[in-house]
Amino acid sequence: MTSVPPSALAAVLRADPAAGAVAVVAPYDGEGSYPRAFARYGWRTVAVLPEHRLRPPAYRNAPPPSGYGDTVVHRGLRQTVKALRALGVSAVVAGGAGGIELAERIAWQLGLPGADPASSALRYDRGAQAARLARVGIPALRGIRTARLADAVAWARSYPTAGYLLAPAAAGTPVDAVGCADERGIGAAWPALWHAAARHSGSPHLVLTEVPGRRRYTVDTVTRPGPDGRPEHVVTGLRVDAPVGARPPGGPQARALARYTARVLDALGVVCGPATTRLAYGDDGTAGDGTAGDGPRLVCALAAPVMTPADEAPRTAADRHRPDGVPVPRTTPGGPFFHGRS
Repeated sequence: MTSVPPSALAAVLRADPAAGAVAVVAPYDGEGSYPRAFARYGWRTVAVLPEHRLRPPAYRNAPPPSGYGDTVVHRGLRQTVKALRALGVSAVVAGGAGGIELAERIAWQLGLPGADPASSALRYDRGAQAARLARVGIPALRGIRTARLADAVAWARSYPTAGYLLAPAAAGTPVDAVGCADERGIGAAWPALWHAAARHSGSPHLVLTEVPGRRRYTVDTVTRPGPDGRPEHVVTGLRVDAPVGARPPGGPQARALARYTARVLDALGVVCGPATTRLAYGDDGTAGDGTAGDGPRLVCALAAPVMTPADEAPRTAADRHRPDGVPVPRTTPGGPFFHGRS
């Protein structure tokens, strides 16, 4: 499962001398990890909990999270924003993938700088991410986002390959992706994964892609405004997910991973906070589909926003990432294909 730990979120705020109250949106873990992480830097936490009917089924009967100074039950955006203003909230973070969209909407209404909430799906949805990368000419895995098995099987028949990866559309969902050798494997894995995705994310949409390369990496980053006000993505960690026991890459390959990650985060409209990005290479250093010289491919990314007045510069940057204003590279999209179905 792709995730951003609470400690990474809290560390982004530690440099802000005006520590106050931070709203943690949809913290379903219930373990008090967010209050502990933020308390180390002097921040008081306010839990924003969607009312039961707005939660994914798996969390509708979850116990209240512990350790928060205050709790606001979210029934409507206007009421929630009013309550948070009264509590002196000056920063907003997502308590998990399920809280990203609401966190960005709340921050926008509070006047805090951050990404455009109209494009929130780009920060956590595998299907939206792959479609965006293909649209702007960044190499991406071919695949389909759909809630219907028939569509997935039809796509696999149209794009035969050595294998497929089936995963919930929402990255960060505590449901493991499943490798499938062929159409029969897709059909066998579909029912359980469909129900698990719907239960934990509230959406039954799955993403079927060509199998990523066997060499897989996770790149951790933190995004803050650079000297010119543009988002600056700083790599804070690089680790090998597969093969097990392999050493982290260095030299040209590490730089290639960092450059590709920065391009991806720019395309996904990431302007603040930590992100976890999973990438894949083929065994020979090519992309997962065997294309020589094209470098890594995105498997998925999860960008947890941390929105605070200290990051005033990204407000302008966020405007450049509205859905109709994504910067398009000089090269036009070529082979990558991604098809989404509702």
